[in-house]
Amino acid sequence: MNPIRQFLKKTMSAVVPQRLFLVHGTPQSNVSKLQNCQSTGSNRPTVNVSFTFDDGPHPEYTPQLLDLLSEYQQRGTFFVIGEKAQKYPKLIERIINEGHEIGNHTFTHGEPFQTSTRHFLDEIKQTDQIINQITGFSPNLVRPPNGKLTVRKTLRLWLLRRSVVLWDKDPHDYSMTGPTEMLDWCQHYEPLEGNIILLHDNHRFAIEAVSYLSERQDIQIQSRIVSHWLSYKSDQDTIDQRPCA
Repeated sequence: MNPIRQFLKKTMSAVVPQRLFLVHGTPQSNVSKLQNCQSTGSNRPTVNVSFTFDDGPHPEYTPQLLDLLSEYQQRGTFFVIGEKAQKYPKLIERIINEGHEIGNHTFTHGEPFQTSTRHFLDEIKQTDQIINQITGFSPNLVRPPNGKLTVRKTLRLWLLRRSVVLWDKDPHDYSMTGPTEMLDWCQHYEPLEGNIILLHDNHRFAIEAVSYLSERQDIQIQSRIVSHWLSYKSDQDTIDQRPCA
């Protein structure tokens, strides 16, 4: 991300309410104040983060990822592309049925600066309708393609009472060529309470990331759905009120 976008992102996350613009799960002034709890039979501190997955669902990798999330008792937020959700509705159903949540990632994932505001909003609404047909509800969370938004698009989303969700940790899994790259990133990652980690379930290395991070020996990383961090609570988040595993 270029320095100007990085500055704008940091500034907005500091002044805009989290329910409108979420980059990190806790206010920046409180990031260092980890809320530790003890896992059963372990003295490892627990740090709560959010695993988020873009660009799916994928017929091969998403089921494997869901199997792994279930095995490690982790929860994720899937920002799905509408045309893929339409093609694989059973995977959307499975994501919801297994306690994860769905976010809107537009219908085609078009190039952001070649997409007009009207077309962008049409794709958001089209994806809403598809997800609603499958699940019975429309997602409140929106992640724009490549995390890029104009002022006009942002304001229109806010008028629609949507939460724009970006991220503060990006291992660039989409450009990795082997599992050792993801292992190296996971080993050097220093988790902070509220980190929002960007991964992609149309690439296999998101699976590696969940496995490596869930098996960290120095600290227990617990993934929460994104709505866990928002000032309001969605209906789905009621099942997030559980003790540390």
